[in-house]
Amino acid sequence: MLQKMLLVSVVLTLFSIKSISAQDDLKLQAILLDSTLTKNANAIVRSEEVVIEISSIRSVTVKTKRIVTVLNKLGNKHADFYEPYDPDTKIKHVQAVVYDASGTEIKKYKKKDFSDRSMYDGFSLIGDNRYIYYDHTPISYPYTLVYESEVESASTVFIEPWFPIKNYRLSIEKASYKVVNPKKISLRSKEKSLDKYSVSIEKEDQEVSYSLSNVPALEKEYGSPSLTELVPYVRVALGEFSLVNVDGVAQDWKSMGKWQYHNLVFGRDELPEETIQKIGALVADAATKKEKAKRIYEYVQNKTRYISVQLGIGGWMPMKAADVDRLGYGDCKALTNYTKALLESQEVLSYYTVVYGDRNKKNIDPEFASMEGNHVILNIPDEEEDIWLECTSQTMPFNFIGDFTDDRNVLVIKPEGGEIKRTKKYKPEENKLHTTATVNLGEDKSMSAIVKRISHGLEYDWNYGVQFETPKDQKLYYKKNWGYINGLEINNIKLSDDKDIVEFVENIDVSSVSYTKKIGKRLLISPNLFSCDQSNLPKYQDRETALVIPRGYVNTDEYIINIPTGYIIGNLPEKKSIETEFGRYSCQLEKLNDTQLKFTRFLKITDGTFPKEKYENYRIFRSEIKKTDKSKIVLKQS
Repeated sequence: MLQKMLLVSVVLTLFSIKSISAQDDLKLQAILLDSTLTKNANAIVRSEEVVIEISSIRSVTVKTKRIVTVLNKLGNKHADFYEPYDPDTKIKHVQAVVYDASGTEIKKYKKKDFSDRSMYDGFSLIGDNRYIYYDHTPISYPYTLVYESEVESASTVFIEPWFPIKNYRLSIEKASYKVVNPKKISLRSKEKSLDKYSVSIEKEDQEVSYSLSNVPALEKEYGSPSLTELVPYVRVALGEFSLVNVDGVAQDWKSMGKWQYHNLVFGRDELPEETIQKIGALVADAATKKEKAKRIYEYVQNKTRYISVQLGIGGWMPMKAADVDRLGYGDCKALTNYTKALLESQEVLSYYTVVYGDRNKKNIDPEFASMEGNHVILNIPDEEEDIWLECTSQTMPFNFIGDFTDDRNVLVIKPEGGEIKRTKKYKPEENKLHTTATVNLGEDKSMSAIVKRISHGLEYDWNYGVQFETPKDQKLYYKKNWGYINGLEINNIKLSDDKDIVEFVENIDVSSVSYTKKIGKRLLISPNLFSCDQSNLPKYQDRETALVIPRGYVNTDEYIINIPTGYIIGNLPEKKSIETEFGRYSCQLEKLNDTQLKFTRFLKITDGTFPKEKYENYRIFRSEIKKTDKSKIVLKQS
């Protein structure tokens, strides 16, 4: 009887082992795949396991095992794995194995097979950040990659977050994340969008774990919120941590800001006496604090240039102000700290400020303190409105930050601690583009015009960069901008940039030999020459996400159109007006006299976040604008 029991036990054990092995093998083949996971997907994460082990405040190890099936060439980026490292980081293990559709091994990459490169960004003078990667060129699809790594870092201020759905058109069969914390170091976490998915959560004493399964691929929708706002996202931070051997304690933004000030910023603002005296003479007759700040900002722009130095703690600590003064270069941290030092030498208080620099308005989370940001700007408190300075730009006007750091939460670092502030929001009425033109139409279908465009606010930011292009590229820029004009030629360009009032003026002389269309004795013309809406918003049967219009603006146009000799003006369309919660549009064509028309157009787009149910109304609004902008009129031969 005992022998029979043992035999049954052995058989069951072998069957169990075989079943587990078969399950693993199933992940490697790509022939039988769940249709709910292949729909709209370029790749499928078959399995992802991330285990974070916190050994001490100076040691965190991340173990990753990821199995990805790539369905087509657009999915290759999901199998493009690399590991960054620096003197503070040790790659203990890394391996990648590629399998064909049947699950047969094609290629194995061990650590020695990985290429090793400097993480050179094109503008750093020197840095010690590197990365290893493997280079695999697939010969057929689908294929499956199994990637494993183990990486240890001494900088525990950064704990890898859980972000299982890393991109659109990527489905998830299974993903898990676990933080192991045997020393029970104080641990904080922030969860987002877990309720929208069936996420399993386990929390014990200073440890957490999360998992999900069978998530279909998402399709990106026009004007949708950031992906991190839509999918599960968990951030984790330690109450006690280390950054390149500098230990810290923080539970909130006040304590985190205080730690950053005293360990990264403090004591790096000393300047040579000669420089202080020079700056003193520069601002001696300045009537206000704002005028002092403006002169100093422009001094920094003329004296320095942006070059990054990323060595050790220098990736987070600014160069000394005296070194920037001597060398004439620095990165965002160094140039901001240098400007701050110059201002304070003249009793103008300012604060080093951490921000996410991008055009998607990424915020520093006001409710979860951690080591955040990828850029630094300067904040000058002012009674009327705070002044914000972008210290890396040699061309940006004073107190103008553009769309790279506008309208978002930032961390202002003060001696007493950190403070969350919000940078300037540019209202639609501030972001103005006014276009005027005098247009001459020829009876031979030709057109010539003198166009003048005046930009303010964010329209300034979106347009002023053309002045730094070569003459050839400037012409290409305008040809692309007005690409709907047949045979457009750019004959002359004159540009003017007034930084004192933040105004950019473009004077462009253009022509075309075939602008109008001749049909018998009639000429068909489009009165809107220089502001035709070219948007083509997609239509969704069942939209899933809210509509985000990140920035509003106002565009106005006024053209005088001289018609060809021998032609008369026929019936003109009535004035078109559309008013919605998304903005306002009007367009009118008037007869000034027998030989002249006046075209006027007004468009205001209002920023905001709107429910998904209202997207179709916005699409129709833009479609009506586009239709009206393209409308034509007929000139008859007299």
